[in-house]
Amino acid sequence: MTQESEFYDLGLNKAKEGDRYGAVQLFSCAIAANPEFVDAYYQRGLVLYDLGDRQGAIADYNQALKINPQAFDLYIARSMVLLSSDITAAHADISQALSINPRSAIAHQLLGLVYKQQNQFEKAIATYKKAASLFLEMRDENNCRRCIASYQQLEALLPPSMVDIFVNVQQKIDRGDYTNALIDLNWLLQIEPQNVKAFCLRGLTLGKLGDSQGAIKDLNQASFLEPQNPEVKISRGKIRSEIGDSQGAIADFNDLIREYPRNGEIYTSRAKAYLKLKDYRAAIEDFSRSLALAEHPQIYCDRAEARYDFGDLQGAIDDYQKAANIWFTQSATERYRYAIDRVNLWQSELEKQTKEQKRQQVNAAATVDLMQMPSMELQQRLLGLVGGNMAIAQRLIDIAKQDHPNMPEVWYWQKVVFDLESDRQ
Repeated sequence: MTQESEFYDLGLNKAKEGDRYGAVQLFSCAIAANPEFVDAYYQRGLVLYDLGDRQGAIADYNQALKINPQAFDLYIARSMVLLSSDITAAHADISQALSINPRSAIAHQLLGLVYKQQNQFEKAIATYKKAASLFLEMRDENNCRRCIASYQQLEALLPPSMVDIFVNVQQKIDRGDYTNALIDLNWLLQIEPQNVKAFCLRGLTLGKLGDSQGAIKDLNQASFLEPQNPEVKISRGKIRSEIGDSQGAIADFNDLIREYPRNGEIYTSRAKAYLKLKDYRAAIEDFSRSLALAEHPQIYCDRAEARYDFGDLQGAIDDYQKAANIWFTQSATERYRYAIDRVNLWQSELEKQTKEQKRQQVNAAATVDLMQMPSMELQQRLLGLVGGNMAIAQRLIDIAKQDHPNMPEVWYWQKVVFDLESDRQ
């Protein structure tokens, strides 16, 4: 073992034992023996940083990087020292480290901290998420959780984005909370008085609340702002349907489909207009067209309801099961449970229907058998004609069956009685 290696190993042992000053002296001896010993500079820099000598640590990292400018760990170590004093320099070191190892979880974690200190919260959130994902791949649960906690804290500080607001409003509309959806849309249009999407959604909401005049007014304003926007045209059809003009809505959607034949929302909207007219077959066909373009669990639910009203109970159960499967994979627990409850409810109803149908079939078959069997009076008449000998009576019936196949049972009895009585006359 070389002299510098011996000093270096002794220094590592001192550092592990907590004797930082002894470790510094031994790493210094290793460097004196070999001024190009990069690891010794790195380790001495770490110990100096622990001792509070930030400048000494940076000096060691600088010297080591002159010797090896591709040393990833040195950039990370120097950036951690610089974070509290020179955020720009720290950012540069982390960027250099990521150029060497783009999939470094610790480098992404430090970059997230840099962005946080620079108040670039959206960049910080995205970077922390990347770091959490990389730590997860490494099965480093503790650091993964730290990154998750870091970006969740930042997310709580961010104002809701316009996308988030619209998602929230749409969810309220979907669950029938029209009053609160209207409050949100009124507030939104105060902030952005030219927002076409907000006018479209408010028009739809007003239509559901029965304010036809307000709905049409919002639709006209949206059309004025963006007359060629397909979303405005779709909203026109939806609003017409909500205010009771389902035929007009269907006409609008027919025109839109000619222009946008692969827009699934148009087929879904037309299906809902057909439902208002109780044209379940047409609605089911349109829901199916929409699902052929893109699967969506809610559309499976909508088609399930249409199939139920149409009388296709098994098809309705199958659709809710498909919706449940998708929501299960998305971890949408509440929606999954709702769909499964619907499946169980309708499965029970289907079983009852099946039992009732079987009972009716048995009763019908029994009724047919009774109708085909000879009455007691007819049987007594035949037995009287043959002297009470049942064997003779059965033989005559069998001969009649051979001579005249595929006739009802009672017909043969009547035939034999008629022939015997005719012969006696």
